[in-house]
Amino acid sequence: MMKQSYILSLLFLFCTVVTGQVTLVGDLNPGVANFSPSNITVYNGNMFFAADDSSGTNTGGVDLGRELWISDGTLAGTSLLKDINPNNFSSAPFNFFVFNNILYFTANDGSSELWKTDGTSAGTVKEDIIPSAVGEAPNRATSYINQVFMTALLNGVANQLIEWDGVNPAVKAADATNPNADARVFEMTEFKNELYMYMSYSPDDATTGNELYSYDPATDIFTLIADVDSGPGNSGISNFIPTLNTLYFEALGNLYQSDGTAAGTIEVPAAATLSLNGVSNLYRFNDLILFEADAGAGDQLYTFNTVSGLINQLSFNSGNNINHDPSDYEILNGLVYYRGEDSNDTDGNLYSTDGVTITQIDNTIKDIDDITVFNNKLYFEGEQDGVTGNELFTYDPATASITQLTGLGSIGIYPNPAGQFLQLSGDLNDVESYQIYDMAGRQVMESSLKSNKISLDLAAGTYILQIHSENNSISLKFVKE
Repeated sequence: MMKQSYILSLLFLFCTVVTGQVTLVGDLNPGVANFSPSNITVYNGNMFFAADDSSGTNTGGVDLGRELWISDGTLAGTSLLKDINPNNFSSAPFNFFVFNNILYFTANDGSSELWKTDGTSAGTVKEDIIPSAVGEAPNRATSYINQVFMTALLNGVANQLIEWDGVNPAVKAADATNPNADARVFEMTEFKNELYMYMSYSPDDATTGNELYSYDPATDIFTLIADVDSGPGNSGISNFIPTLNTLYFEALGNLYQSDGTAAGTIEVPAAATLSLNGVSNLYRFNDLILFEADAGAGDQLYTFNTVSGLINQLSFNSGNNINHDPSDYEILNGLVYYRGEDSNDTDGNLYSTDGVTITQIDNTIKDIDDITVFNNKLYFEGEQDGVTGNELFTYDPATASITQLTGLGSIGIYPNPAGQFLQLSGDLNDVESYQIYDMAGRQVMESSLKSNKISLDLAAGTYILQIHSENNSISLKFVKE
């Protein structure tokens, strides 16, 4: 058998349907107009989000723009909380975070500032954390010990690092070794009792570009951890996933890890072996990191096991759409729910995974976004094509009735790894033909299916078996010994 430093999933994508379980909370902006709830945040028994009832159906017949809404998960309990920017101007709330048991967010009432809410209109008020500045647009809130670190627009310079204790005015994060330095931050997380950031640091700009730094609030010292893209170029770091001793992230389109040293900041070895690129949308699930990547056959869902160091491919899209494009993950009752695409189109439906296999929950609601857990259910933005625009939907796994489809959805393969033959199980009645492709996408075999056994005249390696019926196709990965 071919030696490999990774494990490829030998399971296939089950086609499933869930009857009547993904439901519309309410067509708040009636018809195909978009309500577009976004930045959904749970606080004090309610969901808070930005949305726009452009029809004015729920706002006295007047379009008030994109404003702050509140919902208890029901249509009757969903309403505009406050028209922050009067008339039809939008305050466009974002940067929601909870600090000291208070919900904060950034909104624009003519200038972009920090606001807070207690869930009432009267209790939704501006919290001007930098009185000397106007329109500082605080963003990227990260709580650390007893402070919140954010980025802000100061003196015409965007993304400058500020720190705020919730009481006194926010201040620009200092650098003890260079008080006049500018730290322009684009992403940050807590790791090893410091803040790790993708940022530019003014003394180093000309030589390093935007790179991986740490900041110790106790000593006010910025430290360059690694110049991943050697020289003045930018490494494009995003999606920080901190674990106890290792920080994982995307850089240069690849999966990276760091132990906090330059020598220990490297591409994940298994990812380098697979030549993965286009890495994005990282998410931690127990000992696994879920992520999107392309090994030459479309953007698929992978897992990286932080204990074993092994990478496993979960999705194998083919047909009209080779990209699975996973994103918007959320954990509920031991499963990760996410937005993904099937082999038929790019609609972006609701999926789940246990880290080993994936299941398509629904194929009628598309453009899934902002998945949030609330009252042990999922809430998310979605669209019922031709019926609604982007509205608020919900899914209750406790009452779901998932039925595996017959036909291609029932087909399995064995043994795997295979020797001279590959056998098929399940409902083969609709199967008309098959092709086999190598991992470079080259077709190496093609035939009609005459029995449940396929003779493999192939070199050792990993292949994709694509099975076709009149109106559908599925792809199954296997290893030939």
